[in-house]
Amino acid sequence: MDESDQAGHPSAPPLPKPRKRKRRRGPDSAFVSGTSTEFLGRKPLPRAVRYRPLVFILGPRGVGKSRVAQRLVGAGALHLDELTLLELVAQQVLERRWPMQLTTRPDLIIETPYFLVRRPGVSAALRSLLRERVAANLRTIVIEAVDHASVQKVLMESVPLEQRATIVLRFPVGRGRQRFAARVCDELQIPRTHSRAVKDIKPWNYANVYDVLRGIRDQLHEE
Repeated sequence: MDESDQAGHPSAPPLPKPRKRKRRRGPDSAFVSGTSTEFLGRKPLPRAVRYRPLVFILGPRGVGKSRVAQRLVGAGALHLDELTLLELVAQQVLERRWPMQLTTRPDLIIETPYFLVRRPGVSAALRSLLRERVAANLRTIVIEAVDHASVQKVLMESVPLEQRATIVLRFPVGRGRQRFAARVCDELQIPRTHSRAVKDIKPWNYANVYDVLRGIRDQLHEE
């Protein structure tokens, strides 16, 4: 110990601790996946899906896209099928504006035509409608018709990421298929043991499960 320490000189102050940098929080997850049963149950939906004005719902035919869309917006939403949408697009081209019901309706469900990639005029009209509704903070659900490419390449980039969310629906696998088949058996009032009959059907989808189990129910009633 040197003389300066013995003389009672104060020690050097401790070095300040390095400040932790606050991580910037990005937008809530805008991409979620699951079965329609998961989105139709009591489990709370992701915040982005509940509050963002534009939601895309993708998935194979018969996976439950329309039912999930109805849960997101409620029974009072205006639902446009492909044919009605094309008629309104033609009207928009002639009048150079969308009907007021599309630009002011709080909740709108749109089923997109499968040929969007090949129809740039229809695509441009839909993009303008989506941007107009998002600017007015009106809720819009876009349901994919057949292929993912038509929606992803043409419509998704019409609004910023923080204003849209995407749901990808899939059919259940493994035990999820067993549980679904068992619920259908309960609905049709047949023993759950018959759920084994649909374990390996191809293609496995909700419609085919119902068809097979309804056939079993009818056969049991005849016996």
